[in-house]
Amino acid sequence: MPRSKGKAQKGSALKLGGGLAKQVKPQDGQTMDFRTAAAMPEFTAIDPLAHAGGKRVATNTGMKTTFASESSLNVARRINNASIPLGQDVEDDAAVTEELSLAKFDTSREARRFMPRRPDWSFEISSGRLHHRETEMFKNWMADVQKSILDRGGYPPAYETNLQVWRQLWRVLERCHVAVVVLDARHPLLHLPPALVHHVRRTLKKPLVLVLNKLDAVEPATAAQWAAALQAGVPGVNGVVGHSKEDVHQAAFRPLTMGRDALIELCHKVHLEHTAEMEAAAAQKQQPTPAPVPMPEGTCDDMQDFMPAATFAGARSGYVFRVGDEGLGYYKDQVQRSRKSEVPKTRNATAAAAVPNSASAGDGILVPDGSIMLGLVGHPNVGKSSLINSIMGEKVVSVKATPGHTKTLQTLRLDEKTCLCDSPGVVFPRLEVSREAQIIGMLVPLAQVREPFSAIRWVMEHATKPLPELLGLKAVNMKRVRELHECGVDCLRLDLIEAEAESDLVPWSAMLLCAQLASQRGFMQGGRPDVMKAGTEILERVLQGRVPYSVLPPSEKDLPSRPAPTSAADASEESDWQACDDEGFESEESEDSVGDKDLLELFGKEAKGPGRGSISSTRRFRRKQKAAELAGEADPARTLRDYAGRLKEIEQGYPGKE
Repeated sequence: MPRSKGKAQKGSALKLGGGLAKQVKPQDGQTMDFRTAAAMPEFTAIDPLAHAGGKRVATNTGMKTTFASESSLNVARRINNASIPLGQDVEDDAAVTEELSLAKFDTSREARRFMPRRPDWSFEISSGRLHHRETEMFKNWMADVQKSILDRGGYPPAYETNLQVWRQLWRVLERCHVAVVVLDARHPLLHLPPALVHHVRRTLKKPLVLVLNKLDAVEPATAAQWAAALQAGVPGVNGVVGHSKEDVHQAAFRPLTMGRDALIELCHKVHLEHTAEMEAAAAQKQQPTPAPVPMPEGTCDDMQDFMPAATFAGARSGYVFRVGDEGLGYYKDQVQRSRKSEVPKTRNATAAAAVPNSASAGDGILVPDGSIMLGLVGHPNVGKSSLINSIMGEKVVSVKATPGHTKTLQTLRLDEKTCLCDSPGVVFPRLEVSREAQIIGMLVPLAQVREPFSAIRWVMEHATKPLPELLGLKAVNMKRVRELHECGVDCLRLDLIEAEAESDLVPWSAMLLCAQLASQRGFMQGGRPDVMKAGTEILERVLQGRVPYSVLPPSEKDLPSRPAPTSAADASEESDWQACDDEGFESEESEDSVGDKDLLELFGKEAKGPGRGSISSTRRFRRKQKAAELAGEADPARTLRDYAGRLKEIEQGYPGKE
């Protein structure tokens, strides 16, 4: 007798994960708790972690935003938690329940590990060597991030795993004079990664301006409070400006300044102030240096090659203490000697040419003299491209509500004094951010959301108006809940509610909300409400802005004290914290070493002759060879190479030969 389709789906789909133990036993026999197991990603054959290097040149196909796959065990556990009533604590060891706050906004040196840093480079090194450095650095960075996620445990956050996308962010931040971070005013802290603030202010030492976008979706008082809180609580912020694509009453948002002119004026102001501060700091550090004293010729040659010593007696200029052919002692430093021969022979001489760590206006970036470059960076779907179109006064870049729509950086000239640079949205790894908050913040494409219920619960907790009222749903009583349970939808945990009578109203849960919406809209599958389709429709409304929500700003008493500015000693240590050498790099063959080789020979394969080996192609080959011999230009090694392995056939001829 075949089983009922409804019962099979009930036991496999919605009840999956309900009786999970708190410990998971992997294949190697070791036992780990579920919080640690939940942080482990699920890899596939096309997972971006397996191909983190990417290609050298940025292409539209290679610029796709990619995230690591999430474990099916995590998805099943969150589906099981969807029936918990709103207001009840979700007892999930792997859930990230910590709310973002300015008091815990860490921009110290620990924050830098959540942004990959571009290795040192210059225009003198080859593209292959630079690609190798960036690839090795990025793989090491991803391993460190994954280790941090495993140490924390819980559901892993989504973050960008495509090196090509990070490369675009590096270049925008290197080109710009002022970094403009665009934030969604509904949840500003979600879209302000501490690692980005640390990189702009302490590593690159550039001004930082914040733009609160989508002000039409929040109350004016809330936006003004967020602007004051970000200005006071985030270290290194030079100013905050508001913006809205829709028409709003600007006087209601005061003292927050808004609009195109306010943003451009603020960026030019902070750039001038930053330039003056840098010049003043450079003047203080500059001290009169004594005139270089020429070194006597032959000093290096007159040094002894070896001085025996039983023990280390201190460092000596031009020598290295080691064990060599002569025994233990001081040997002449041949490396240092070779370097001295390349620079002027003065005792106070510095390196002849320093390797630049970042590109500037003089490195081939076309920035007119006297103008500044504004680099617009941030998360996907915060409105960077829309902001650029608003500033330019026309549509100059395409806009779409899909994360990763902007593929590569785009440079535009606003006027004689201002240039704009749009960048792709990059999702930073953050341990304190929950995945459902990332889904509502439009950081994760809706097509990649495997269960909508945890995100819907987050919206129900932060919506400015009750979500059932916005959706036009009727209140549900106990009788309706039992009917849904009978048809295979576990929409509510009955052990967590107090209702007993059939007519008693019950509290909402994420699963019950989706089931009721599916029933009223006629979304049915297998004789029961299609909760997945209903949940996807709710998320589409949220992403379209039809469901208003916002996170309240902190009060003045909860604002942290503004940290002290970065000291010069601390900033000097930021240069080599993620250095990457060229170990394992095999340089490409130069054109001189390649010589007269076929393309297949360069890849270690046997060369093939022209044509298809037919009688006509063989005749053409013979005619060309005879003509070359008569002209005295024949090269036997070259002419016979095309038919290597088939020379005997050519000499004997093919059947049917004339």
